[in-house]
Amino acid sequence: MKEIKKYLDFPFEKSYLEPIKKRLFQNVIRTHIAFQSLIIIFQLIMMLSISLRPGGPFFKPRRTAYFSMYVILAVITLGVLIINVILAKKQSLNHHFYFQLNFFYMGFLCFWSTFVTLNDQLGGNGLNVFTYVMLTVAVLTLSKPWHNILIMGGNFLLLNCLLPYFPDPHGADQSFNNLMNSMFTTVLAIAISTIFYRNRIMSEYNQIIITEQYNQINDINSQLHQEVLTDKLTGLYNRRYLDDTVKNIFRNNQEEHNSAACMMLDIDFFKQYNDTYGHQAGDNCLAAISHLLSRDIKTEDVCLIRYGGEEFLIFLFGKSSLDANEKAEVIRSSVEQGLYNTPDIPKRNMTISIGLYQESPMKETDMERFIFRADQALYEAKKNGRNCVVEYK
Repeated sequence: MKEIKKYLDFPFEKSYLEPIKKRLFQNVIRTHIAFQSLIIIFQLIMMLSISLRPGGPFFKPRRTAYFSMYVILAVITLGVLIINVILAKKQSLNHHFYFQLNFFYMGFLCFWSTFVTLNDQLGGNGLNVFTYVMLTVAVLTLSKPWHNILIMGGNFLLLNCLLPYFPDPHGADQSFNNLMNSMFTTVLAIAISTIFYRNRIMSEYNQIIITEQYNQINDINSQLHQEVLTDKLTGLYNRRYLDDTVKNIFRNNQEEHNSAACMMLDIDFFKQYNDTYGHQAGDNCLAAISHLLSRDIKTEDVCLIRYGGEEFLIFLFGKSSLDANEKAEVIRSSVEQGLYNTPDIPKRNMTISIGLYQESPMKETDMERFIFRADQALYEAKKNGRNCVVEYK
């Protein structure tokens, strides 16, 4: 019983229902607009052809009935078409309404075909309109299979309940043929609508799953890429990021003739701190200083890297490099004043020394020269007593 219910209803997890309906709406709305436009054009042609016949559309009751049915279908379809055009332009609107409208319109088409078919019976015609409308609805409907069973099954019952009141004008008894033909058409329409519904749902479901898996793979790749380029302890970029990414940024900056600056930072007396308080305290110190550095240089054109051990490297490009001296002093002061307010780091004044080099790099200038000269300036800062900023001259 559960399998039957699943087959006649939405076949996947309910969490996928809304995304699938939204995708279906986006994929079929324009097709349905084109179909409804064709219906209106066809009904106008039919109304015109009846109007041009001798006696006009109101010459006989049966002709009047046809004309009225064409007008009703054209008017209803025009209303649905206008709503669909609005929905197509404003896809942010609730797509639930579109599916409700589709259910109403497909049901209307089915019952419309029954009344036209009943009128056909008075002229000795068969079930042609009933047949092709039911099969068309089967292809175009977006309703769940059990909804289609209700509509199409109800339409079948309505047709066969009313057929005895619309006898063949030649006196032939077509009741059995009509019953069998309409039953076959209805069963076929239900089967086609079910197959089309499941295929549409399956197709959209597969697309969603593929998209989800693609996004997951991208997320994993991004995470792995980030891990490869990031220092695990501090969360800063590592030497590989310097070689893979910063070098390209440097070249682009060089081609645009922008200025650049490089800072080499080193924590003063870090080895003694590490030996005195242990490696865990040393790691905490590195993490805390990294946090301060990240906080103080939050701009897009600045690259902060853990260069190795207790050394950090900062590249500043473009406008950010113009006040590199001031930035370096802010960083030095921030480390000196605001580092040790956390309980997991022994309270002690820690300082850093900074070597700075800046210029507008020429074509022959490479990134390694910036790093080398910033390192030389750092060496001078260490010689000058540490806890200071020295620029390479």
